Amino acid sequence: MIQLPDDIVFFERGWLSSNNFLLHDAHQAWLVDTGYYIHADQTEALIKSVLHDRPLTHIVNTHLHSDHCGGNAHLQTIYPNVHTLIPPGLSKHVEPWDDTALTFAPTGQHCPAFSFTKTICAGDSFVIGNRKWTAFSAPGHDPHSIIIFDETDRILISADALWENGFGVVFPEIEGIDAFDEVNDTLDLIAQLKPKVVLPGHGKPFTDVESALARAKSRLHQFTSSKNKHSDY
Repeated sequence: MIQLPDDIVFFERGWLSSNNFLLHDAHQAWLVDTGYYIHADQTEALIKSVLHDRPLTHIVNTHLHSDHCGGNAHLQTIYPNVHTLIPPGLSKHVEPWDDTALTFAPTGQHCPAFSFTKTICAGDSFVIGNRKWTAFSAPGHDPHSIIIFDETDRILISADALWENGFGVVFPEIEGIDAFDEVNDTLDLIAQLKPKVVLPGHGKPFTDVESALARAKSRLHQFTSSKNKHSDY
């Protein structure tokens, strides 16, 4: 079992609701990704199991798929002063809310409307305790996705850009937009960051990053060799 620093709490969820990452110190508490909306009560309970009566101060979404931001609205109700940061790519469709442009309606998924405080872009960083987290652009699975990296202990919140056994389905490819090159570039970026621990959007944390990257590259090669294989997947 991987032992994380006390200021990083990893909530592993199911495949229908993304993992959550609670980054906190004595003065602030940031939750990265909020899961799917039907699990919002459970997400709230998990947060309170750590923070108790302390408030959640920030929400950060790695990307705006419903399994990663579906709990935003509920948590904004529970914590009315929370600041919400989202990648800029689809922000114009969040306010005013457009669930078609956000792809929720076309995919038959639901995400309660939420607001946001500001965007978080590649190169932006925030400090919690003595730890600095930096956002990097990670297109591929989602063209607007970010990953978040801590240089102190080389911990990477990889969202759906890298799992222990692959990566998230590349939706732009299904829609006829060439995105496999972006997946490859994102995997190369992760290799350059040289994380020691990866906290993925789905599945367990892992430390054998080199093997995970090799498996992801192999899967990517299979998909690029046969587009039908990716569509079937």
